[in-house]
Amino acid sequence: MKTKTLATDFDERDVEYVSKSMERASFRDRFIQTSRNAPDPEWNVHNGKPMGEYIRKQLSRFRKTTDNLKLNQFHGDVFQKYDAKTLYTIAHHRLGDVVAPSARDLLHVYGPDRDNLRDWKSYYRYAWKEKGPNAIIYSTDEQIIREGKLMCNSYAYSGQGSYAIAGAGMFFRPLFGDAKISIRPYVQWSTSASFTGTESTSALARANLGIYIESWQLSGGGYFVDKDYWIPVWSQNTQGYMVHNMDGGVTTVGEGLSAEILTNTNRKYAIYVYAYLETSADPQQGKNELRFVTLDIDAHVPFVVVEETLL
Repeated sequence: MKTKTLATDFDERDVEYVSKSMERASFRDRFIQTSRNAPDPEWNVHNGKPMGEYIRKQLSRFRKTTDNLKLNQFHGDVFQKYDAKTLYTIAHHRLGDVVAPSARDLLHVYGPDRDNLRDWKSYYRYAWKEKGPNAIIYSTDEQIIREGKLMCNSYAYSGQGSYAIAGAGMFFRPLFGDAKISIRPYVQWSTSASFTGTESTSALARANLGIYIESWQLSGGGYFVDKDYWIPVWSQNTQGYMVHNMDGGVTTVGEGLSAEILTNTNRKYAIYVYAYLETSADPQQGKNELRFVTLDIDAHVPFVVVEETLL
């Protein structure tokens, strides 16, 4: 059975940390990568074997050596064993007092913080807003955190491209041990697009919904992007003339909006659910052949489910 680890709460320093992390130059390069998603990294240990396989074998060997140990053989609160260049430590807050997590303990539901309680275990805790040269973010931080509203606009003239992004952020940390987590948002959305000007020039508008996950060590270092996954929910590439072309729907796991990662008790995690708009127009061919495209999205994220599977 898994013992519940001592939880390290998130505070305003964590909110400040994740806000600054989104300003990293390496992350901003993500906005020009709009046609493919990077696969999960393949981690190997010093001998070239996959890390997961290596750790499972080491833990299996360690468990066999401790099968015959009784609780009265533990002196104090810590038992340690050094094996194959790895130091294993078992620490007991209270010997024999174990907690078996229920299915409900491993299921987390986040939503808008309507009463401004700032409880990181249940509510959105921060807003993510980013925009290109031609964009408008309609949602305020308060609307994103307390209502789950993601509203923005992106537009472009001939020879231009731009983007807009609005997201709701939440914190996560596994409390019962290392776990694989599944993130499943529920998003209601509507879009409105217009393509005007010269009809012989192509213009593109696309609306995406995504999940972005980053993590860092409890001490604050070791920043890592665990996953950035997004799917298009509406897209139009046309030379035609259109005004107020509207669409909408609901997107969740059934439509492909979900993500899975492995989590570690020694790290903190920030999870973003976001709306991402892209617009671009080809260069004009003649002096008066100006092209214009604009796209709005009004999205609502009433809840996000995060489910743990213990390793």
